[in-house]
Formats: sequence, C-alpha cells, structure tokens
Amino acid sequence: NHTMPNYKLTYFNMRGRAEIIRYIFAYLDIKYEDHRIEQSDWPEIKSTLPFGKIPILEVDGLNLHQSLAIARYLTKNTDLAGKTELQQCQADAVVDTLDDFMSRFPWAEKKQDIKDQMFTELLTCDASHLLQDLDTYLGENEWFIGNS
Repeated sequence: NHTMPNYKLTYFNMRGRAEIIRYIFAYLDIKYEDHRIEQSDWPEIKSTLPFGKIPILEVDGLNLHQSLAIARYLTKNTDLAGKTELQQCQADAVVDTLDDFMSRFPWAEKKQDIKDQMFTELLTCDASHLLQDLDTYLGENEWFIGNS
C-alpha cells in the first residue's frame, strides 16, 4: 500500500508537449499540480534545468524530462501501455510516428509568413498522408493495438 507520489508538471500556459501528460493524469484520475509558467519567466527557469527544456514532471522532488518518456512512465502497468510487451512496442511505435510528425512543425520559426506557409504545407499535404497511413495500419480493426 504505497502512497501516491507528489506530481508537479511544469510547462507553458498552453497545450503543446505537456498535453499528452495532462490527458494521462485525467484518464488515470491522478491528482497533480499543473504549474503553468509565463514566457517572461522562462529564461530564468530554463537556466536551472539540465537540458533547458520543458515539460518537466517533478515526482517527489526528482525532475523527469522528455514528454514521451514521462508519458511512458505514467502509463507503465496501466491499460494504456498495451497488455503485452509486443503491444507496448506497437503503442510506442504509433506514438513515435505521431511525434515524428509533430517535431517537424516550425514552432521556433521567427518569420510569421514562413511559419504559416510551413504549417499549411504540413497540415494539407503531410497530415493527409499520415492519416491515410494510420487508416491503413488500423485496417478492419477497431483499435490500433490489441482489442481494447
């Protein structure tokens, strides 16, 4: 009967890369502190982090980083992870496929017109290919992985 750890999630006041973690907390009905920071406070916080990136999940005083690593940690031994090691690999692969796509978005592009153009291209051309591939992968099944 171990007590639940104290969770503190630090990210900007937006969905972004922390949203998957917030979804998992909500789905698993786990209480956590949703610490949202302002862009103006970011440089100061950034300098205190080993890799200078957020989200960070603090678990009983230990800082975890990388949103997908955090997501996998939280879903281990839950029905979200896949029931077998093979299913866990399949789930990881789907997540990584989506992450590959997301990581191509020009979040840091300073010129708004270039940014808009790149977003449009990704969403009109590439997204439809990705959705088609996911649809093909799904086939006649109801679920991507397993039967639930």
